[in-house]
Amino acid sequence: MDKFNAMKSFLVMGDLINNEKTSLKDRVKYKERIVFATMRSMIPQWEPPSDWSTITDEQKLERLTKIETQI
Repeated sequence: MDKFNAMKSFLVMGDLINNEKTSLKDRVKYKERIVFATMRSMIPQWEPPSDWSTITDEQKLERLTKIETQI
């Protein structure tokens, strides 16, 4: 579970660094990079959700935030 703790720490740091001036797209990219890298390190054959490229950044941020709160 160390990887989840590291992921959560990086996500919290990102929230502290990224503020209201940071674009939604940039906040999503940061969280996506951290969450997806963690998932791939734990499950090598893991792939992003099939609809990931078609949903809005708002929906992506909502999903990523939900993952963050569940861990």
